[in-house]
Amino acid sequence: MKKNESQKRVNVVSLQLVKESSLLYGPRRITSTRLAYELFEPYLKGKDREHLYVVGLNTKKEPTFLNLTLIGTVNQAIAVPRDILKPAILANSTSIIVAHCHPSGDTTASIQDIQFTKNLIQACKTVQIQLVDHLIIGCVTDKYSSLREQGHIKEDE
Repeated sequence: MKKNESQKRVNVVSLQLVKESSLLYGPRRITSTRLAYELFEPYLKGKDREHLYVVGLNTKKEPTFLNLTLIGTVNQAIAVPRDILKPAILANSTSIIVAHCHPSGDTTASIQDIQFTKNLIQACKTVQIQLVDHLIIGCVTDKYSSLREQGHIKEDE
């Protein structure tokens, strides 16, 4: 380094998850789309804007964390895989399930929902975390849909 050249300060950091609260999950394991819906439903019902949550799972498919990742607008939530995978990596999750709500109550997957899922599948493969499902939940209805059940997520993804 030259004598008069300025130096750049680099922060030395550590990362950790911070527990804000906890909940009791009776079924213990998420073994079906319905059980995933029942975990997310209380957090997504009645919302006036799109909300996106991610739940991390351990190797036994037990939920280890639930994270509100994004609050969008009435008709869109622009999520990126990095924001979804960050808590999953910090929590040592082996798989995740994501869910978001549609304030209209219509749980039909949009083109953007499908493309987002494809992008998330690729990101998950890169960090060796399985995307179990992506649920769309109606904010004002008891309806939900599964992108896995619709064939947008294959068994080996």
